[in-house]
Amino acid sequence: MRIVSEIYGEELEIRKMYIDNSFTIIVEIFTVPEGYKSFARNSFLHHGDLSGSGFHENKEESVNLAINDLYTLMEEFPG
Repeated sequence: MRIVSEIYGEELEIRKMYIDNSFTIIVEIFTVPEGYKSFARNSFLHHGDLSGSGFHENKEESVNLAINDLYTLMEEFPG
C-alpha cells in the first residue's frame, strides 16, 4: 500500500491510498473549528456515489471513521 498526501493550505488535505493496481481510497480532510471532518470515496466505478464521512477532534481518527463508514457502505451496496 502506498499513501500520497497533498496539502492545500491549512484547511484541506487530500490523501490517496493506493491499495493495489485497481483500488484506491481517496480521503479529503477538512479542518473545522471543532476538529477535522473527513470524506472517503474509492476508485470503483460502481461505487461512485458512495462517500464515507467521519468527524473527530483528532485528524487520524477522523480519517479512520470516514474509511470505516465507506467500507460499511460498500458492504451494503456491493457492485
